[in-house]
Amino acid sequence: MMYPSYAGVAARERATLTGQVFGLLGFSMVFTAAGALLAPRIGPAAFLISLVGSLGSLIALWFLKEKTPINLGLFYLFSVCEGLLLGLVVETYLARGMGVVVLNAAAVTAALVLGLGAYAWTTKRDLTGMSGFLAIALFGVLAVSLVNALLLPLLGIHVPQLSLIISAAVAVLFSLFLMVDVQRVRAASGTHGDAIVLAIAVYLDILNLFLSILQILGFLSRREE
Repeated sequence: MMYPSYAGVAARERATLTGQVFGLLGFSMVFTAAGALLAPRIGPAAFLISLVGSLGSLIALWFLKEKTPINLGLFYLFSVCEGLLLGLVVETYLARGMGVVVLNAAAVTAALVLGLGAYAWTTKRDLTGMSGFLAIALFGVLAVSLVNALLLPLLGIHVPQLSLIISAAVAVLFSLFLMVDVQRVRAASGTHGDAIVLAIAVYLDILNLFLSILQILGFLSRREE
């Protein structure tokens, strides 16, 4: 006789956690934008600050996930540091007169996030089973990326099309990761720390999707010149 009551409590907990995740994502975009605006003023040092700050905040969150409000501060620190990196990347495109490419990449990313997110949220198909395959595929793409960035230049080999293929593969992978993580958010229940972890996962999906689309559109734009 108590099962309906327990089901109602579980549903309310999931709704609360879902609201927390999307709320955290919304605020993280504000902090990311702030970091992106700071990056050009800081200069090249912003890259090192971004790298150390992002990794440091993630490691700290691993141990302090349930320590409020420290966990929240670390999450927003992570967002600012990622914004620094994003700001440096965008600045290189703006310096080349490719502001339209940046806007187009943002528009395409927004459309994909809304479309893929809506599908993942409403479909009855369980997409979370793809997680293992996607992780293996991502490691494979990272390995090819390292070969393309480090080994091939040492051998005097330059294959521009390989960079395009890698960017396309990354875009596909993080589109799928986004759908998986949206379904994880839909089914999740837990603590505020769990909401932060889920928010970071979706945040990184969106960020990497944008960067890969930016690279693709930038490559195509240069080809047209």
